[in-house]
Amino acid sequence: MQLELPYPPSVNHLWRRVGHRTLLSRQGRAYRRQVHNLLVGHRVRPLEGRLAVTVEVHPPDRRRRDLDNLQKGLFDAMQHAGVFLDDSQIDELHILRCECVPGGLVRVCVMPLTPTEPETVAEPEPEVNPQAKPRTCLKCGKTFDSTGPGNRICAPCGRANAKLHLNEAQVQKQRGVKRHNGEVVSPGAVEEC
Repeated sequence: MQLELPYPPSVNHLWRRVGHRTLLSRQGRAYRRQVHNLLVGHRVRPLEGRLAVTVEVHPPDRRRRDLDNLQKGLFDAMQHAGVFLDDSQIDELHILRCECVPGGLVRVCVMPLTPTEPETVAEPEPEVNPQAKPRTCLKCGKTFDSTGPGNRICAPCGRANAKLHLNEAQVQKQRGVKRHNGEVVSPGAVEEC
C-alpha cells in the first residue's frame, strides 16, 4: 500500500500538558483528521499481521530535523485512519530523508512482512555402533538386526520374555534353555519347575 501524506508534526508538538493530564495537541488532532479525511476516499482496509514500513520524508525546508520525531504522529494518525490495527504490528521500519518539498510530505509504503523460514540445521548423522550387526536370536534362532553384543534376543522374543513371570530361582534354572515364543524348544534340557 503506497500513501502520500502531509508532513506530520514533530513529537515535540504532538502532546500538551493540561493540569495533570497529557492530551493530544490541536496540531496533533488536526493532523489526525487530515490523514483520516485523505484515506476515507481510498476505502482502506486495516492490514493484519506483521508489517514492513518504508517512509520517505520530504521536509518543508532545510532546517535540521530529527527523523525519529516524526514517527509517532505519523503512525498514530495512520492507525486512527485504519491503515493497520496497531502500530505495534510494524516489525521492519526504514526511514529515508529525501529532497525538500514546499509544505513537506511523507510517502509511506506499508507491506505485509513475509515470514522468514528459519534456517534448517542439518541433523547430525545418528551414531553408528560398529558392533551392531545381524545376529541370531538365542531364543528362536532367527536372524535379526542387533544393536550390539548385549542384544542377543529379537524383539518378539523379548516381548514374550516380558510376559513370563519367573522368580530368580526359576530364572537360574532356565538359563541356557532355548525357547520359541516362550515355549521350550528342547524339553530334555529343562527340569520341570
